[in-house]
Amino acid sequence: LGLGNELVAPGAHIAHFWESEREFDATAGFLAAGASRGEACVLVGHDAAHERLLASLERRGLNVIALMQERQLQVASVRSSADELLAELDERIKNVVDRGMPVVRILGNLNWGRGAPGWPSDKEILRLEAHVTRASERLPTIVVCAYDVTSLPGPLLWKGGLECHPLTFRRDCLRHNEHHVPPARFLEELSAG
Repeated sequence: LGLGNELVAPGAHIAHFWESEREFDATAGFLAAGASRGEACVLVGHDAAHERLLASLERRGLNVIALMQERQLQVASVRSSADELLAELDERIKNVVDRGMPVVRILGNLNWGRGAPGWPSDKEILRLEAHVTRASERLPTIVVCAYDVTSLPGPLLWKGGLECHPLTFRRDCLRHNEHHVPPARFLEELSAG
């Protein structure tokens, strides 16, 4: 996985709950592990988060410019709708698989731009999270969604972080999440609410 000493199989969708700079910077290990294995890596989120992660990859000895030129490391545009963002990720995954890469690692930092113009609403982020769980089960992906527990409101941490992710990572430990809600049920309840 590149986070702690944990192992996962493709299809994993993980909420990484972080609260310190060290814990956030550790998410670069997820990308570095993928790059070293010849896997594609896609960043989704805010420019400030991307800059920090790319700098952390450089400090780990990776040539970020070369990885981006080879399209092994990509940055996805954030869209205001879950459907548009899912379509972009789907296209990137297809492209990577067509190029023969075995796995696509996706790292999401969607809470950083929360409330900014053109940024997905909380409801759209929740829709995205549920759809990603469903898609991950059938695609050669490992998805980690980073949640800053110091700045996000409780309802978003609970619904997005816990209810939408089958696995959680906290304090260097990967765990099966007993609070996970199956995507179909989650989306039905979200539409009704």
